Amino acid sequence: MTNNYSEHTSKVQEFFDDRVRAYDAFYDPPSAFARGFNRVFRKDVFHRRDQALIVARQYGCRDILDVGCGSGQNSVWWARRGVDEVLGVDISGLMVREATELAARAEVPDRCQFRALDFSDMLVGRKFDMVAALGVFDYVEEPIAFLRHMSLFAKRVIYGSFPGWTLLRSPLRKLRYAVRGCPTHFYRRSEVEALFETIGFGRFACRTLGSGLLAWCVKDDAPVAQ
Repeated sequence: MTNNYSEHTSKVQEFFDDRVRAYDAFYDPPSAFARGFNRVFRKDVFHRRDQALIVARQYGCRDILDVGCGSGQNSVWWARRGVDEVLGVDISGLMVREATELAARAEVPDRCQFRALDFSDMLVGRKFDMVAALGVFDYVEEPIAFLRHMSLFAKRVIYGSFPGWTLLRSPLRKLRYAVRGCPTHFYRRSEVEALFETIGFGRFACRTLGSGLLAWCVKDDAPVAQ
């Protein structure tokens, strides 16, 4: 399939197009053993999703733009737990198709909509209480521009996960993904702080999660839910 994406973005798209089933099975594996394994040894993926909902509730966020939504697992999970509306966008059309089917099976198609596009090319129009990007900055070529673009769509909160750099795991992961044709990126806390400081959106917060970081920025006038 031809597109107007950059070489970097096209490689990421091809990587995830080839792994739709594996990605979806990570969140909803076929066996109880696999579900237990993921919950224990890959718990960061679930914690970053859970923390996003905590932050959304804290600042009264009723709708979320889910950037890099994948197969819609996070979007649907948030919708089923009280978020009024979620729009998910992803560069993989196959992922978006899976997300749409998942929302229908979960009986929240009226609260979850999905679009196949490169978020960096998404035209600014409607704004959302929260703009979230989970498991996305791993593959972003220009993180400052990407985060700034997120801020254009956010009314209250920008939220993201960032893979941290470790001497052992990060080089191995980078090599593993490079062999599959997918570029990856890692961040130190100081780099994440600098990213958010550069866009000047609002109050910055960050916490360590396993080998990575969760970071969010809140508009100064965002109300705190009672």
